[in-house]
Amino acid sequence: MSTSTASASAKTFPQHILVVDDTATNRQILAVFLKKLGHTVELAEDGAQAVDLFAAKSFDLVIMDVMMPVMDGYEATRRIKAMCPDRWVPVLFLSALDKDESLVVGLEAGGDDYLPKPVNFVVLEAKLRSLSRTLAMRRELEDARSALQEYYDAREAENALAAEILDQLMQRPGLADPSLHYWMNPATNFSGDIVAAARATDGRFYVLLADATGHGLAAAISVLPVLTLFYDVVEFGLPLGRVIAKINSQLRMALPVGRFVACACLCIDPQSGRSEIWMGGMPSGLLLDNDGRVLREIESSHLPLGIDDFDWRKSATEALVFPDAGGQLVLFSDGLIEARNSAGEDFGMARLCAALASAPAPGRVAAVQTAVFAHLGNIPPHDDVTLMLVDLPPPPLKTR
Repeated sequence: MSTSTASASAKTFPQHILVVDDTATNRQILAVFLKKLGHTVELAEDGAQAVDLFAAKSFDLVIMDVMMPVMDGYEATRRIKAMCPDRWVPVLFLSALDKDESLVVGLEAGGDDYLPKPVNFVVLEAKLRSLSRTLAMRRELEDARSALQEYYDAREAENALAAEILDQLMQRPGLADPSLHYWMNPATNFSGDIVAAARATDGRFYVLLADATGHGLAAAISVLPVLTLFYDVVEFGLPLGRVIAKINSQLRMALPVGRFVACACLCIDPQSGRSEIWMGGMPSGLLLDNDGRVLREIESSHLPLGIDDFDWRKSATEALVFPDAGGQLVLFSDGLIEARNSAGEDFGMARLCAALASAPAPGRVAAVQTAVFAHLGNIPPHDDVTLMLVDLPPPPLKTR
């Protein structure tokens, strides 16, 4: 072997190698040869000593004799491999025994290659280069996997923080109002659907359900301006049309092209008995009587928020007339009626209406949940699912 060949090998694949052989001459010859190739070498006289050295230090490769006192090479290899389950350390067996028999037993013990004695150093160098290249590629893959795991862990930590912040922003006292009942089932860690509710200082009750384009973190960020602005303005009892116009204006400034927010917003004035609703890009709302029967569907008559500038027509609301005995208003995102089972069937409006009619008012959210999960089976919903029911007050008594 020429000096230039040895230098190229050393420059490309220097390794920390453990040589195990019970014959001192063999150990020394191998050590000299490997050091000329640029590798660092440590020596062990038997398998037991090799196991102790391997446990104390980090090696890249092991050259293992088979027949040795105290502990043979097969047992030593089994123990060495057991010490590094997550890291590949190749073991090259050297043996004067029958090649086929030694190869089978060595591979079963965890060995990676085999070379018969007496050692052919040209073949040994070739095998070392091959093992070193494989080792380098595996180490690169391990490094890439570790980097991906670190990235995943960091992303999960950031997602957990973002989810906590979004949850805190959404949880407001108005959502605990006894007249409001809702269920949210995000398709991912983040929901592109939001619900919001607040009472103004004059007693009017504002309720909002919004559904941003898509789902996940991007959708959750898109819908944040709706949430923050809603709570900023409804406290002062602004007319519902102005609330909607302000939210739309904010979204027009904040959202990129192609992003928008479907929305349903309701304002109930218990004092005057006047109530109004604005629906843009949402599935039709349902007005129920006390028995859960659908009295009418309230269709969405406007574009979603964030698409176009609003004038008075686009922010115009619809007056609602409630049943004399009260009832409930049902609002929901399209992820509810479009929840699809393994047969490709959507949950649909008919199943929703049947579930609502099957239970008294306090149990209707649970009835819909049960019906949705029964319909989906083991299939998770492909979109965020949100349902909101608002108890409607009876009209105020008329005075003469």
